[in-house]
Amino acid sequence: MSNILKYIKKYKNVTFEEEKFNEVDNIILSELTYLNLDGIIPADKNTITLDIAIKEYLKQYTYRETKKEGIAQKDTYKIIGLLKNSERYKNILISNYKYIGNKKMQFSAMKYRYKKKFTYIAFEGTDDLLSGWKENFNIAYMFPTISQKCAIKYLNETLNLFDTNVMIGGHSKGGNFALISSMYCNPLKRLKIKKIYNNDGPGLRLKEINSKEYRKIKDRYIHIVPNYSYIGILLRNDEYRVVKSSRKDILSHSVLSWQINDKQLDTTNLSRFSKNLEKGLLLWLDNHNDNQRKKVINTIFKALEDVGIDKLSSVTKLTNLFKIINSLKNIDEESKALAIDLIKFNTSYIIENRKGE
Repeated sequence: MSNILKYIKKYKNVTFEEEKFNEVDNIILSELTYLNLDGIIPADKNTITLDIAIKEYLKQYTYRETKKEGIAQKDTYKIIGLLKNSERYKNILISNYKYIGNKKMQFSAMKYRYKKKFTYIAFEGTDDLLSGWKENFNIAYMFPTISQKCAIKYLNETLNLFDTNVMIGGHSKGGNFALISSMYCNPLKRLKIKKIYNNDGPGLRLKEINSKEYRKIKDRYIHIVPNYSYIGILLRNDEYRVVKSSRKDILSHSVLSWQINDKQLDTTNLSRFSKNLEKGLLLWLDNHNDNQRKKVINTIFKALEDVGIDKLSSVTKLTNLFKIINSLKNIDEESKALAIDLIKFNTSYIIENRKGE
């Protein structure tokens, strides 16, 4: 069986004229949004070929530096090492690069265009900033979030009349942004969209999945999740295209673990583990209103901020863990009870599932 790296080795010199854009190419381009292209795309010239962007990035950043930013960034570095000088990808034009990262939000997006063959607009998933991870949880009680608004605005400003065969996509939280921006963008621009790819990103709240906006794009929406999905099964979803992962833990979220059969995803069924995790989360959401969900999420992230943590990678440091535990002792009884409810729901399903498998 193959994976994305082997796919690139096999098809990197097969042009899009010879083999049209497919769902694996979607995953590759969505993953490239994790690259920090600040200063690489010139401010006075908002377009650069993918090949030049990759070469400039490799000049400025080492693998050791990149992997400190997160798992997705580490994966992307391995991908671009193979994409360099490839006939298939080198002439793709990148434009409209945007990155915002601060204590309130984390957002990044870029536009790819290849001749008149396709336009692909990609949204970045979550990097190491704690603000980005908090937004993953905020979508459980809030709509739209700051970054979701930013995604809708970005799509409206970036998609133009000359773009053809338009596809929107993203990995992790970026997949949710691809979905939301396609649902709520200008109606005339929405008509241009051919496919929407959510690559293991969260779904929607009940209100949004029952909305007329969702019905208008449902037939173009492709939700790809690994069989051991943790992130993609969050909130509510209709149908999945399930890809077999070589991992049975949180690292199944890494696209490099996804199995490929030639130039197609190796599909399978969602694992019992992910099915049960999804049921547990939905039960908890159904039993707690938006205000209760907000209370739990804000309490936990405030505890992290109170001890000076602004990056996810800082959470695992032993000294910080002690600080976090000590800070959580001070939360009110209602928040503590709600948090325990969430843990109980999902732990019971996980234990039951592990016994079964």
